[in-house]
Amino acid sequence: MQPISRLSDLRALLADLPQPDAAAMAAARARDAVLTKPPGALGRLEGLAEWLAGWRGKVALDRVQVAIFAGNHGVAARGVSAFPAEVTVQMVANFLAGGAAINQLASTLGAEISVHPLELDRPTADFTETAAMTEAELIAALNTGIGAVDSKADLFIAGEMGIANTTSAAALAAALFGGTGWAGRGTGVDDAGLARKEAVVAAGLAAHAGLLDDPGRCCAALAGARSRR
Repeated sequence: MQPISRLSDLRALLADLPQPDAAAMAAARARDAVLTKPPGALGRLEGLAEWLAGWRGKVALDRVQVAIFAGNHGVAARGVSAFPAEVTVQMVANFLAGGAAINQLASTLGAEISVHPLELDRPTADFTETAAMTEAELIAALNTGIGAVDSKADLFIAGEMGIANTTSAAALAAALFGGTGWAGRGTGVDDAGLARKEAVVAAGLAAHAGLLDDPGRCCAALAGARSRR
């Protein structure tokens, strides 16, 4: 996949996604039918395996890739997390040293793992005051993700790290899907911390109300990570 230069490039790619491979899905169902287990014993996992076969065009996963993207959020200064932003850097070091849970899971799967810190010394802007990123910064961040993907991988697993990340995620979910109650306790904030988090999400939505009808502009306004142009 080639890098994008504007958000319209991303919209065009998403509008032209391939259709599922019916033969591969049928092959996945046939294989599931002869496994030594009761039908449906794996629950939703069976449907996910069929979906993945249709998307990838094959049943087996010969090459699995895990990529972790790390960024710092300006709203962390609002007291929405039980931990300071410095923990993001510490966790990145842990990923690189092979000491995190995802490292052990990747090893068990035989998956390749890569870590991509995005300017941890330069957090995104506080989205209660201004857009978290400019459109150019968002595109640069998206291109980091595009460049990280191994085109030969059968399954790509994206992970993220960044103190205050669930605040950004809650704001994005509320903007895109509506409703309330998206903010949770994240790293384990107390009742006062949860109230601050809910207030930050509400303030972010109010500050960018005119931008939230477009997913790309919504991401620039509320999302995390950052990269230079």
